[in-house]
Amino acid sequence: MTTKIPQNIDKEDKLVGPLTLRQFLYLLGGGALTFLAYQYYVIGYLFFTEFVAIGLVIMVFAALLAFGQINGRPFITFLVSWASFVVAPKRRLWGKDNAMEKATVKLAHPTQVSQPATKTINKSRLEQLATILDTGGKMETAELSTTHEINLTVQPSAPKIKDQDLGVEDVLSDTES
Repeated sequence: MTTKIPQNIDKEDKLVGPLTLRQFLYLLGGGALTFLAYQYYVIGYLFFTEFVAIGLVIMVFAALLAFGQINGRPFITFLVSWASFVVAPKRRLWGKDNAMEKATVKLAHPTQVSQPATKTINKSRLEQLATILDTGGKMETAELSTTHEINLTVQPSAPKIKDQDLGVEDVLSDTES
């Protein structure tokens, strides 16, 4: 059992002589606009040179629409792409969303600016934090035993080692001096 497989299915049918329906309609529209320009010439609204220029532009444009291709694509596709390029914004924004609501934060009471505290380390607070870290945050702070607080001030310490002889031998030298 053999069946015919359709070939060239993307090719348009020739309806009017060697022209497809689309080509025929483009040329028909160009001819109609040229005839309209001719009627304006006959009435006296256009001079002969204006009629020839307008008619020539219309017929060239209609021929381009019917038969023209740019990079293997129909001329009408090129025109639509060009028009969208001209109209579309040139700068692209990632995640542009106009419907995004702005969040506002309302303060119940205005806070007063206080002096920054001196650096003190609270030993019981450190123990609480260490316990919370050890237990994975499962213990409540009320369950933690509060010990006496020792305030330590952080100060840079003076170097303990000054120019002292440390008794280090020179292991790289071959000779003893």
